[in-house]
Amino acid sequence: MIRSLAIAGLLAAPLSAAEAPAESPDDLLRFTNGNQIDGRFAGMDPAGTITWTRPDVATPMPFQREKVRQIVLRHAKPLSPLNDPCHVTLVNGDSIPGKVVAADERTFTLETSAAGTLELPRDAVAMIAPHPFGGRLLYAGPFDDKGWSIVRSDVSAFEGDPFAGNAGAKVVPKEKDEDGKEKPSWAHTGASWYSRGGQDAITLDAGMPDRALLRFKLGWRSRPNISIAFHADLQKPKAEVKEEGAKEVPRPNFGGMQNLARLFGSAYVLNFQSGYVHLQRTGFDEEGNPEVERVRVGSTSVRLNDTGEAIFEIRCDRRAGTIAVHVDGEFAIQWKTSDDGADGEDGKNSYEAPGGGVGFQAQGSSSEIRISDVVIAEWNGMTDSARSMESESRDIVLLNNGTDRFSGKVLGIRDGQLEIEASYAPLKIPLEEIAEVHFAREHRRKPSEAQASEITIHLQPVGRISGIPLSSADGRIQLDNRLVGKINLDLAPAVVLEFQSTGGFLDAWDDAP
Repeated sequence: MIRSLAIAGLLAAPLSAAEAPAESPDDLLRFTNGNQIDGRFAGMDPAGTITWTRPDVATPMPFQREKVRQIVLRHAKPLSPLNDPCHVTLVNGDSIPGKVVAADERTFTLETSAAGTLELPRDAVAMIAPHPFGGRLLYAGPFDDKGWSIVRSDVSAFEGDPFAGNAGAKVVPKEKDEDGKEKPSWAHTGASWYSRGGQDAITLDAGMPDRALLRFKLGWRSRPNISIAFHADLQKPKAEVKEEGAKEVPRPNFGGMQNLARLFGSAYVLNFQSGYVHLQRTGFDEEGNPEVERVRVGSTSVRLNDTGEAIFEIRCDRRAGTIAVHVDGEFAIQWKTSDDGADGEDGKNSYEAPGGGVGFQAQGSSSEIRISDVVIAEWNGMTDSARSMESESRDIVLLNNGTDRFSGKVLGIRDGQLEIEASYAPLKIPLEEIAEVHFAREHRRKPSEAQASEITIHLQPVGRISGIPLSSADGRIQLDNRLVGKINLDLAPAVVLEFQSTGGFLDAWDDAP
């Protein structure tokens, strides 16, 4: 939903149907005050003036970048998405897609399709990822709402303990629009899904394999009450065909946690509430009634601030019957659903979730959350947390098989091989066999504070590059990155330009559609 921006004296009377443009404008500009205008991003000059065009306006429109929060390019559809998720992560969190073709004690040489060949200072590089995730990247977004579904719940939002059903809960009526229709709980804006609370869910049939990784960034205004489904089939039981004259017996309308089965079908669902996390298996019985079974584990506590954001990672293995959760790179909790650790070949594996979908639901009417930076990929089975794969004084090389690793000092990269001075002898490892290389923290420079004039450009499927914009024209933009220097970037794989990246990430709740 696009809210029009009223610009006095700028637009003429509305066009008639015959005068309307054949194609709607591609880009969307969002202002810091919540207004939006569609059109086309035509570039930016060194003074920071953004040029914006529309087919129904004769002259280009100038906007000062300080008043702009975000530009979404081509409805978040890249002209040419990057084909390879390999990338380099800098110490400031930037992620530049490309392949490292050479390295020595001072510099890394990175070949990119969007910015040509870049020379990166070695002490500015935190990690290189020739084959991230240890498997195929299946999804990265949500840069648009394509493939996602809003599943409307027939249960009103309620306040209270969701594990206790609706007993004693305060039922909150669903919000309605001007036409009296119930508003969905979720709205997509920019590259995120926002929820202001409610019982609706968003789902994506992502084709999760048996061993899968689901990673996402969760932002919240108050301590989050949220359900996350994975390996979900997103199916409901088929309606029974009644004999002629037979009376229809209405199925009970279950609330609380049993409503999750109606939203996600047969699945595993993680529920975060008040600093605790619980795991349920959802599904339906033979009569089509929803079932929820709780998977027990010793400790269920997860510490989350009252307001903030965190990166969650769920690693699940359908064959081994294991599910693990990591928060901000730290291991949090693990469940084993199989009876005795069997791999499933002898029939003892009790992992019962046949699908490949994912889903999110905010519990309660006051749970305002944001979902962004969603990554779904094959998982190589590596159980270590991200922070455990870093060392203060040694470089760590992780191989694609998920188990083997080497530590020492990386001497260089040449001819498709990485050379490392390991504990007992120097080694040469083909880059084709390496998942990630994490460099010693003591050899990294401390990044300077980001300047207010910096912007951040998001690429699809992987990439985040920040810098001070110097100029932009003809589908390219030149940035001055505080670690790398000048980068002349092709905007073909770009989907979002963030002009207020240093501002509060929750601001969009105030003006989300």
